[in-house]
Amino acid sequence: MTSVPPIEPFQQYLETLTAETVPQILDLVASDVRFIDPFHDVSGAQAMQRVFAAIFVSLKNVRFTVIDRAWSGNAWYLRWRFEGDRRQGGQMFEFDGMSEIYFNDEGRVRLYRDHWDAASGFYEKLPVLGWVLRLLRRKIASAA
Repeated sequence: MTSVPPIEPFQQYLETLTAETVPQILDLVASDVRFIDPFHDVSGAQAMQRVFAAIFVSLKNVRFTVIDRAWSGNAWYLRWRFEGDRRQGGQMFEFDGMSEIYFNDEGRVRLYRDHWDAASGFYEKLPVLGWVLRLLRRKIASAA
């Protein structure tokens, strides 16, 4: 791609994402898009759509807020905050992350890679496992 692809349509999609708008991802990504995050590595627009739809199975009040963005080389980088409430128990999940987004020559996302700390963003929020991970984190920090 010779020019900088516009990130605004994709950023707006993320920031207004709801269970009802998930299918609109098909308008923004290539049919062979690859999506990678700490839990997934899938290829294809339909597979990416299923990953996004799964967010709303266990969470409500989902919010992505883009804090900063930058273009470098051939990718956009979005720094964001994710928030959502568990449907059962109401516990809030919130964590910061970063996405690197590559576009194809048609201006569609061809690679979307999320980077975020699954331990502090997810596992530490689970009842038993979270307690163990927080304990380990404190022990490692005190030993340093």
